[in-house]
Amino acid sequence: MPSKSTTRTTLALIPYLNCEPFYDGLDRLGFDVVHEVPRELGRLADSGVATCGPMAVADTFRLRDRFEPLGDFGISCEGPAHSVLLFARREIGNLGGGRIGLTEESSTSARLVRMLLEQRYGLSANFERGESSHDAARLLIGDRALRAAGEGLEDFPFVYDLGEEWFGWQALPFVFARWVVSREIPEEDRVRIRETIEASLDTWEDRVGEITARRGDDLDLDEKGIHRYLSTFRYRLGPVEALGEQAFEARLNEMG
Repeated sequence: MPSKSTTRTTLALIPYLNCEPFYDGLDRLGFDVVHEVPRELGRLADSGVATCGPMAVADTFRLRDRFEPLGDFGISCEGPAHSVLLFARREIGNLGGGRIGLTEESSTSARLVRMLLEQRYGLSANFERGESSHDAARLLIGDRALRAAGEGLEDFPFVYDLGEEWFGWQALPFVFARWVVSREIPEEDRVRIRETIEASLDTWEDRVGEITARRGDDLDLDEKGIHRYLSTFRYRLGPVEALGEQAFEARLNEMG
């Protein structure tokens, strides 16, 4: 009889608005919980601290020997994402040779913007983490991108939605994150988490008022705006989303 896993279940949750539909009830399961941006959660998973959560899809590729999908849960869109945005000083076709400031929060989107500029637009640019006064363009994701979309980003008049750019290029959905679980986590824990997420996804529209009460002021969004934004995403991934993932991974491999 195989020995029982001693790996502790720790939920690693992204604190962005677009993840809210997953989260109702997870805090009542009694597991340890950490809240971090996607890039940091990838590091925590790599080190063994985080064992279950919505992982940036680029990290799922490199950690697939230790993690596997939890159900069909994820975050994807077919067209604009509204919160994965490249703010530019000049039109996208004129960014060649410029510095592209990459948010410290991103794993997947940082790779996607490089892919789009190099492979779709045939441009060579200088991609660096962090922001500089020399940025020709600046990548923002998540809640900060939402706020900047509403307020504008001074000196960056051109705004490009990476979800829209990907769809216009590949005619496939883009998967930003997929729920995964360590292969060491016991089945009973997986079942409890999976059932809780299922229930949360089934009821998230009924909780938009509560979500707005907690998050709306910070993002300057009312209930209608939050509902419209969350409705952008698909939270259950099927065969067409898998094709989008495969296309992204194949082009990542081409980039090296």
